[in-house]
Amino acid sequence: MNRFYLRMGGIFILCLGFAGLVQADISKETLEKEHLARYYINYASYLIDVGKYLEALESYNAAQETTGISKTKVDAMLAKAALLSSFLDAPEDALNVYRKVRTEFPEAAEIAHYREGILLFELKRSDAAKKTLEGYLQQYPKGRFYYQAEALLRELARAVTPPPEPPVPPPPDVVPAHPELRVRMCQTTKSATIAGSRVCTDGFGCMDRFELFFADGKIRVGGKVAEEKSMVFTSSSPMTVLCGESKKRVRGKLNAKIAKGKLMVINLVDIEAYLMSVVPSENPASWPLETLKAQAVAARTYAYYQREHRKNWAYDLVDYAGDQAYGGMEKEHPRSTKAVKETTGEVLTYEGKPILAMFSANSGGHTADSEAIFDLRKPYLVAQNDPASLHGGMANWTRTFTVTEVVSALSRINIDAKGLSAIESAETGPSGRIVKIRLVMAGGKSKVLRNRTTLRRALDLPEILHEIRRDGDNFIFKGHGWGHGVGYSQWGSAYLGKKETYDKILSFYYGDAKKVKLW
Repeated sequence: MNRFYLRMGGIFILCLGFAGLVQADISKETLEKEHLARYYINYASYLIDVGKYLEALESYNAAQETTGISKTKVDAMLAKAALLSSFLDAPEDALNVYRKVRTEFPEAAEIAHYREGILLFELKRSDAAKKTLEGYLQQYPKGRFYYQAEALLRELARAVTPPPEPPVPPPPDVVPAHPELRVRMCQTTKSATIAGSRVCTDGFGCMDRFELFFADGKIRVGGKVAEEKSMVFTSSSPMTVLCGESKKRVRGKLNAKIAKGKLMVINLVDIEAYLMSVVPSENPASWPLETLKAQAVAARTYAYYQREHRKNWAYDLVDYAGDQAYGGMEKEHPRSTKAVKETTGEVLTYEGKPILAMFSANSGGHTADSEAIFDLRKPYLVAQNDPASLHGGMANWTRTFTVTEVVSALSRINIDAKGLSAIESAETGPSGRIVKIRLVMAGGKSKVLRNRTTLRRALDLPEILHEIRRDGDNFIFKGHGWGHGVGYSQWGSAYLGKKETYDKILSFYYGDAKKVKLW
């Protein structure tokens, strides 16, 4: 069963619902909120594509909080539940969302009831799944998902749970193979180039350069149409991918394929070879070796997490900072390669699973709690004092904007702030970050919005760990750090690496996570 498309595929369809609203029947304020909420839902789909799952969760929460239209609220909640279960290892939170929809939104109770049953089925909670699906059939005898629910119940009736078998360890002389990653290098409706020394692919032989074109849903190589929708390119030497303005030389193989109506070029690469580029792309290779080793483990964990959660996707990661920076072989450096090799196969886990190893440039002196920022508790992503980060770049910053600039910036993301007189903190997390802001307009009217999805994005602020002060016609933001601040701080690690081991750095930023060697 393809879990992602079963539960996540409806997101784009759900987002079309706004088109059916009769705009003349709703107020300007409601229309503004609806535009913003629908943007959040669509933007969350993009964030999922590039691996930013917690940011996508925040976007769904923002949509749910912003809209006053129940259909949009339901769309955001159903998409959020799918995200929680598929990508964030949070099935209980997803089940709670489905139950909340069933209770509070009768018009969507049927689909929420059915999806709850599917999730319980996938979690192998047979008794609970049976009860939920039977309840669905009883409550909706002519329901939209009647036949699917019956089929699942038949499968449950046939299932016999075998006794658990003890794990069989590999023989001592067998070393587990390194995982292969699928890194998306290019996604285009136009063209891409693969070049190198004697590059070979089935059906076209071997050449030094292949010009690929996307036309009529097919791959064309020069003037010839490829018979298959997927082509694998190999060479005994590294190959170069040119796509738009991007040009990168990479190790491993390349796979050109048609997916999502576009031409994709995907690098099939050993995870350790991938890290040889990622670590120096994320950190200067001149940083302490212990810092580079900590980054290697964090980056390996992040990549492995994505691989495990995207088995039904065309790719595991993208090659830019949407996931983590992958600059190709030009970025490799002997010091960072040493860090990768000395930590080969080491991954951080929690309760036996790879953690979502979040990291940002600088925590600003205090790491953030994932629950406070993104509304999802992760025991290994909690707020704590991080004085080491105050020694790094972007530890302190100030940004000044006129009132007109702030109003204009907010307007560009569909927020009407005309008559803005004050910006206040409406909700602060344990790290001191302003999670929600209050926009106060002339006459006392106000709006409470999430900071990261509105003000921070509109003004391109480095962080939400900041103060807000009005001075005449200016708003002054005085802040600390760069990025969301959840998890590992790269600048903090740079300072700690001068005196601490990489194990201590990782345990400081990821708390109860356990380091294991998987290959």
